[in-house]
Order: sequence, then structure tokens, then C-alpha cells
Amino acid sequence: MRNVIYILLDQVRKDMLGPYGHSIVKTPNIDKLAKEGICFDNAFTPASVCGPARTSLFTGLMPSSHGIIRNGEKGGTGEIDVKQPNITNLEGYNSYVAGKWHVGTKSVPADYGIKGHNFDGYGYPGSRVYKNLVFDQPPTHSNRYQEWLIEKGFDIPEVSRAYFGDNLHLRVQELCGLLSGNKEQTIPYFIIDESKRFIQESLDEGKPFFTWINFWGPHTPCIVPEPYYSMYDPKDVVLDKSFFKPLEGKPGHYRTISKMWGMWEASEEHWKEVITKFWGYITLIDDAIGELFKFLTEKGLYDETFIVITADHGDAMGHHRMIEKGEFMFDSTYNIPLIIKDPLSTRVNQRDDNLVYLHDLTSTVYDVVKQPIPAEFEGESLLPITRQHKNNNRKGLLAQLAGHFVYFEQRMWRRKDYKLVFNASDVCELYDVVKDPEEMENLFYDERYTAVKKEMLEEMRIEMQKINDPLENWVYRIINEL
Repeated sequence: MRNVIYILLDQVRKDMLGPYGHSIVKTPNIDKLAKEGICFDNAFTPASVCGPARTSLFTGLMPSSHGIIRNGEKGGTGEIDVKQPNITNLEGYNSYVAGKWHVGTKSVPADYGIKGHNFDGYGYPGSRVYKNLVFDQPPTHSNRYQEWLIEKGFDIPEVSRAYFGDNLHLRVQELCGLLSGNKEQTIPYFIIDESKRFIQESLDEGKPFFTWINFWGPHTPCIVPEPYYSMYDPKDVVLDKSFFKPLEGKPGHYRTISKMWGMWEASEEHWKEVITKFWGYITLIDDAIGELFKFLTEKGLYDETFIVITADHGDAMGHHRMIEKGEFMFDSTYNIPLIIKDPLSTRVNQRDDNLVYLHDLTSTVYDVVKQPIPAEFEGESLLPITRQHKNNNRKGLLAQLAGHFVYFEQRMWRRKDYKLVFNASDVCELYDVVKDPEEMENLFYDERYTAVKKEMLEEMRIEMQKINDPLENWVYRIINEL
């Protein structure tokens, strides 16, 4: 029976990873996996905020189908029914969650019979643990990280040299800062150390395992120790072209988000400081992943384990002078890394351009362990792609969001040639993503692209109708007026 590991980074910009072309950020372990497997270029999250995206991966459903289309919201309890099929219902397997959860609102993995950690919600384990850390979103169910620090005899790390952005009314989340101590004390190393413990438990029991490893980074706050804090030189940061002509022809709300973070008028120096700490965080996580790979190799597991590295969503990180993610649908936040090492695939060190969803991985794990894929799942197994070189023939992908900090209904229809963003209460967007990959020129109201726009609106509406998207009727009513 095949062992499976899914590694989920939190909020990483795909093109800041080595396998996707970055020449400065050091990611030797992610690079290694890519050379031994397949890099997907057109993988997309169904929603670019944590709760909806992670719940989609857990349930195999689109956000409107599982009901969480904003962080922490569902019509009733905010939780997923324990009777509903999910990614961990694998017969005969030990299923573990290590690290971040953020499925539903108040649930923890144990509620679904899953072993491992039980961090509820966002549950950042450094909050109320790290000295001087302002960011205050701690887990309320339990904090295994705090216990782990004590068990290991580590000093409690301290935060210094913090930068919050330039908005004086938003001093609630550091964007970056220096952490005392060494890498062995950090949250990424905690997650990997605990993952090794879970895997060893399964080996001792003689059972196969599915281990879902979830980092809290490189999501801000990018609080990292040396050498990662000083690893990258701001002089090496090349800001996006869109940074210098930000948000032309875009909804005004996007600019407000950047202003809220205090980054709209931040200096290039401050932007580069945040970006280099984000890079440092990526390398810290990559080093921790290397410890996992070393452990698997020592146990004779690495070559035969089905391993995935992906992310719940991206981060603008300077694209259009934006930061983080939220109610804007640029590819920097929706196009995610997806790397698969499949021991039964002959595809090695290859790229793939099929349009795939994050929650295709939910169906995939069932296929890998040779168990029936639940009929309820809306994603598709990726094994026909990895093992049979097949094309899934998807014409486009749908993404859904009802807002992050405020309500702002959006839908995206993403093809390989064009991308359409329907903003229900603001101007809409259309981009030629081949000629204009930075999404600088909005073509939605250009009469030369009327036919493309109409075609894509109808394709999107039909896909929305298939899954009973609650916004479909509004699109139907006004589609001829757009």
C-alpha cells in the first residue's frame, strides 16, 4: 500500500520558487522534488484565502459547494459535516495533519477522527508565545508548539526589528521581523519534527500513512532567525513592472486593500525589505523540508512515497503594489505551485500545462491508494496526467470569492489564453495572459475583445450553473449588459 505525503505551503508566490524560475531564492529541496517529478504550470486555487481554499482541499469541493466562501464563514455552524467524505477517509491508513489546519471555523482534525495536531482556525502557534510578537491570532484549542519548545528545552524566541507597513491604524500584524534563536526552534522545524514522529508511529504500527503537512509560511508575518533574516540582499530584488504602474483600469477597492496594509505608498526600500524576508522564510521552510526528505531516505521510504508540494494560494508580494491576498484575482495569488513525485510515473523532470485545481489532489489521494473516489468530489484525479500523459481537456477553471476583509463578490474564469474576472459590484476585468502576463491592461471594456468577453462570460456562467453557484443567477440577468 502506497504511502502519501502532501506538503502545503501557506501563501507563497509561485515565481519566487526555484523550480518556477527564480534564480536567487534558494530552494534546493523543492528543486530536488521537481527534478524527480512533474511541475504543473497551470495549477490554480479555487479561492485565494485560507479557509475556503483549505476546505476545498479537505472536502474535494468548490467553495460554494462546501459553503465557506469567505474566511470563517458558513451559513450555519461554519463546520463541515463529519459524515461528508474528505481527503483523509482512507480505509486501512493512518491519516495525520501536521501544522496549520484552517478548515471550517472552530473544528480541529480530531473532530473528523484525524490524528496529529489540533490547531483550530488560523491558529498561529507563535502568537502569545514569542516574546514581543504583536500578531495575536493564537490557537484556542491547544498549542502543541509551545509544549514542544518546553520539551526540547529551547528558550522562548523573541521578536525584534519588526516592520508593520506604514498604516498607523494597522499595528496588529508584523509583515517581517527578526526571531532570536536558531532554525531548530522555529515553527517549520517543529512541524517537520512532529511529522517525523507521526510517520514513525505509523511505521511502528505497520500501517501505511497519509500525512498532510501544513506550514504557516511564508505567509506574513515573516519572522525568521539568522541566517535567513539577512540571507538576501534588497539590491537583488527586481520589482514587477506592474509595481510602477499599479492598478490602472482596476477596481478602486484593490487600492484600498494595499492602503490598509500600509504598503500603497511604502518606499521601495520597505518593499524590498519585506520581500527579502519573505524569501528568507521560503528558504527556511525548504531547509525544514530537507530534514523530512533525509528522514524518509533513512527509513527507505523516499523513493516509494507519493509526494506533493503545493500551496493553498499565492501572495501578490509587490505585484501591482499589492501584498498578501484577498478580494483581488491576480495570478500571483491564484496560480499556485504544484509539484508531484509519483513513484509509478515515467515523467521525470517534466513540466505540464494542464489546467488543474488544488482540490484535484483530494480525488488524487484516493486514486493513489486504489480506493474508490467519492462521487461527491468535484475535482479529478491527476494520475491520468502523471502516469498516462493524458490531457484533461479542461477549457477553463472557475474561482470563487465573496471577500476577505469585507464582502466583495468575485468570480474568475481562467483559460490558457485569456482570463476574465467578474466583480459583481465594480468594474470587471479581462486579460490576455499570453501577451500580458502581469495583467496590466484591462481589456474588458475594449470593443475589440467583445466576442472573447461574451464567450468567456457564458462559459463561466455555464460552469457556475453546473455547481449551483449562488451568483449564477445574477450573472445570467446582466450578462447581456456587460
